[in-house]
Amino acid sequence: MSNNPVVIIGGGFAGVYTTKELLKLGIPVLLISETNHFTFTPLLHEVATGSLISHDVIFEYESFFPQDGFEFVRGWCDGIDRANKTVSVGSRTIAYSQLVIATGATTNPWKIEGVEHALVLKNVEDAVKLKRAILSKIQDGDHHTCISVIGGGPTGLELIFDIAQMLAELKKKNREMSYTVRMIHSRDTFCQTEQESVQTYIRQALDKAGIEVVCGAYAQAITETQVVTSVGTFDSNVTVLSAGVRPNTDMFKGDLELDERGHVLVNEHLQTLQDPSIFAVGDVASFDGTPIPKLAQIAVREAPVAAQNIAIVHRGAGEPMKVYTPKTLGILFSLGFGDGVGVIQSRIFKGVLAWYLWRTVYLFKTPGLGNKLRVAFSWTLGLFQGRNLTEL
Repeated sequence: MSNNPVVIIGGGFAGVYTTKELLKLGIPVLLISETNHFTFTPLLHEVATGSLISHDVIFEYESFFPQDGFEFVRGWCDGIDRANKTVSVGSRTIAYSQLVIATGATTNPWKIEGVEHALVLKNVEDAVKLKRAILSKIQDGDHHTCISVIGGGPTGLELIFDIAQMLAELKKKNREMSYTVRMIHSRDTFCQTEQESVQTYIRQALDKAGIEVVCGAYAQAITETQVVTSVGTFDSNVTVLSAGVRPNTDMFKGDLELDERGHVLVNEHLQTLQDPSIFAVGDVASFDGTPIPKLAQIAVREAPVAAQNIAIVHRGAGEPMKVYTPKTLGILFSLGFGDGVGVIQSRIFKGVLAWYLWRTVYLFKTPGLGNKLRVAFSWTLGLFQGRNLTEL
């Protein structure tokens, strides 16, 4: 048994929940992250549109890891020395017994020309920047803005409905303002769900919200005022790129075997194929030639399996390793305040019930009881106070 801790690189869902499970098993953990807080990324669109404030979706690691055996190091991994079982973080060298790669995913630019003109939604700073951009455009002297969201996946869909509702509320305060909200999507279906009734419900909700939809269109170039696509050019002075992600693993090139898209190759125990002392979880992992679905629910359910296997290796117990089988229980989407749709174990939910289930699921995924209460209080307060439409 090694005296060195398990080192986890990345403090997103996969890293945080794996840390939590390891601490339950009495295994010391050193967590490496660029920030000192966990960001609840599925709710960033609510920060960007004023339903929540930034404080509601970021939680300091120490607030839900009070146990002995937890250490936090702020920084980022510059490389792995597998021979000596160490990682480099700036000028510091950290020894590990087992290493967990949980660095998540980053926005895929898709070789779009001028992609730097687009906003993204990966952290709380992005959410505040997007909110400020929308408000500054809609409240300037022209009182008009064109907002485009590129990508009809869960993030893009939830974001565009909340943007439409926020703008509708702003218009009640200033009848002179006008806006266009547009979704540009490469497919004819949304969120990769196959059920036709779900697709029909989403399309009807988009139409009801006054959202212009351009399907079968690939973004080719973005400027400060336009989006050029494969089917035409559209005015857009606020453009959000939400058209998929890629693994955040560039720092491991040369240290680990990656597939052509940058995923870390793992076996059924979530160990890397090259090194049984290194595990990969969450958005970075690929098993049997197929990337593991990039969903928070998947990362949460990976964590107990990964932690038990890490504990077996860490203690040298010689026990049989646990087998992980990727499985999605279902998926729920918010379609703006009070509306949603989704599928749970083949059962379809729509309307207020789906929206309520969506909020309930995310509330229970929020780490720490105190943090759960904080989010619940902010949602409840919002029922009476409305959106926070300041620029912060």
